[in-house]
Amino acid sequence: MPLSAFVGSIRSNETIPSGTLVVMASGDRRLRLKVLDHDTPHKGFSQPLPLNEFAVAHKVTAHYLLWYLSQELVAGYLVQNATGAVFLRVPRKLLLEIPVPLPTRVRKISSAIEYSPVKTNNEFSRLIAELNNDYLLNVKNARFRTALILAGATCEVILYQLLIEQGVKPSLLKDDRGLGFNKLLDYVRVLRLDAAPGFPMSQLVELQRHRNHAVHASLLVNKPQTLSLSDLECFNPIVKYFGL
Repeated sequence: MPLSAFVGSIRSNETIPSGTLVVMASGDRRLRLKVLDHDTPHKGFSQPLPLNEFAVAHKVTAHYLLWYLSQELVAGYLVQNATGAVFLRVPRKLLLEIPVPLPTRVRKISSAIEYSPVKTNNEFSRLIAELNNDYLLNVKNARFRTALILAGATCEVILYQLLIEQGVKPSLLKDDRGLGFNKLLDYVRVLRLDAAPGFPMSQLVELQRHRNHAVHASLLVNKPQTLSLSDLECFNPIVKYFGL
């Protein structure tokens, strides 16, 4: 039977009850499937799957749905068809059409509360992987100036893609001849993307400052600065947040 046979809907600004399975876009190239452990406001960024009476009558639970949607073939299908590269979203119509067997056909159900497959088979992920590999190579060889430049380039690519996925017209960014790290951060502030829990705004600003010292001629000539591994520490929370 399709998933739609087992779930209802919750409108934006309503409360998602504890124990509900939610398909979430977390901003780290992952599609997060989670059974909530507390009541949560529905802000419209996730897809709650509240069970209906039919599901209850047939012993379909949130943990069962999590277990089933986490199976390799099913999870792979969801990730493959998810839109976006930073914030993954599965079209609701596609999600609700996923065929789900009744639990009487399954021997054992995992008690896990979260599963988060990552999307890697796209051009964005390949570019990020290439930049990150070059970054790590330069860190290993203590070429910290080059590493900072690569870290900055990585962040610019991520922010560029993030803005597009949040509704900024690609042509607006493409035609902006003054677009750089600083202006990308300005866009993030204007759209209040930095209000998301855990968003590493202060670390991005710090990295941009260090990157400027590594790349701008006026700073290189007039304010020479020795760069070290400690100048790269601000990149670690960025890596963790965006799942590099």
